[in-house]
Amino acid sequence: MKRGLDPKTGYARYALEYDDRERFWDSFEKDGVKPFLLESEGKKVLDAGAGTGRVSVKLCKAGAEVTALDISPDMLAVLERKQPEVETVLGDMLDMPFPDEQFDMVFSSMAMVHLKKNEVEPFLDECYRVLKDDGKLVLVNIHYRKPQVLNDGQGQYTIACYNHFPRHVRQTAEKLAFGVEHDEIITEGDDIWVSQVLVLKK
Repeated sequence: MKRGLDPKTGYARYALEYDDRERFWDSFEKDGVKPFLLESEGKKVLDAGAGTGRVSVKLCKAGAEVTALDISPDMLAVLERKQPEVETVLGDMLDMPFPDEQFDMVFSSMAMVHLKKNEVEPFLDECYRVLKDDGKLVLVNIHYRKPQVLNDGQGQYTIACYNHFPRHVRQTAEKLAFGVEHDEIITEGDDIWVSQVLVLKK
């Protein structure tokens, strides 16, 4: 089995199957993100690491003006077909192709797991940069006990993941001058996974 594919390569293989497990991906957040989705109405919002737009679609339905950023053209192509009114942008979360203070809110759910430890601070710094004053970052930081094993006609594979301790993510955000508005830990089963819903204010 080929393990630890980089996200661009891995999600090129997984793009057409990703939405088949939407209820599973939603379970990592439970209702922890729902109040902030509702808060997005009428606001200019970035979904960073949007994938096929699981969160982008919800934001759009909530009445937000949504821009979806992802490194995988294959994932964004799926989003474009199902929700054409979302603006899609191909790009890297560590070097976002947007001017300063562009968005009222940034959402990033389960994307940070693909960043290495030394990439967390640059990512949060980019989020801070593109947010307007008093803007909010809604972050879902997921810990897998074991990587998700995926399967297609080419065989089994995983996509490279890196667990980040919730307290370290919070400390890094505070170092960058974010204020912490909400910090919630969600668990499932026998620690199959743990996720942190962290809401930060600029």
